[in-house]
Amino acid sequence: MKKMIVMAVLGLMGTQFAKAQVKKGNFLLGGNVNVSTSTTKPDGSDNKITNTTFGISPKAGYALSDKWMIGVFVGTDFGTEKEKVGTVETKTQHTEFMPGVFVRNYHQLGESKFAFFGEANVGYGFRTNKTNGTETAKINTISANVLPGISYFVTKCFVLEGSFGGLNYSNISTEPQPTGTKVKTNSFDLTFTKEINVGVSFLF
Repeated sequence: MKKMIVMAVLGLMGTQFAKAQVKKGNFLLGGNVNVSTSTTKPDGSDNKITNTTFGISPKAGYALSDKWMIGVFVGTDFGTEKEKVGTVETKTQHTEFMPGVFVRNYHQLGESKFAFFGEANVGYGFRTNKTNGTETAKINTISANVLPGISYFVTKCFVLEGSFGGLNYSNISTEPQPTGTKVKTNSFDLTFTKEINVGVSFLF
């Protein structure tokens, strides 16, 4: 009798694990929040630079199968840098919005609640820089990323997600304000150990 009960419990657990995955036709709503702050004192002097950033990135997706998902996102980033040299303080602020699209490929880890995913995304960003309240630059960015991540299905509808940097390509166009000549730059960057994002998603 006890053996039958144990087998029944394990069977139910296995059923719950099997359900905890992306399925064809699922919709995903979620996103992540990034907050960071840092203070540095160059050369050990009383001068200091303080950086504070905040960002929220909602996303929505549709599962084409139990492995593939496509979707859209909007990245936002708000930051302030305060630089104090002696008694003079300079305040630089930036505001950025980056809409884009993504595609994901999921790989469920057996019957567990974990799944690895690979994501590729492309976004177009609009950024404005201000120094002491005066607009100093407008920046447009085309950004393409390939990154790894992991999902943990707390329930079949509620998912915790983490992603770990990746490979980034950026094409940046900077135009000084009020007037100036545009400067264009291109860059590749590996950010596996530099960036970790955590978010939540809902499947329905």
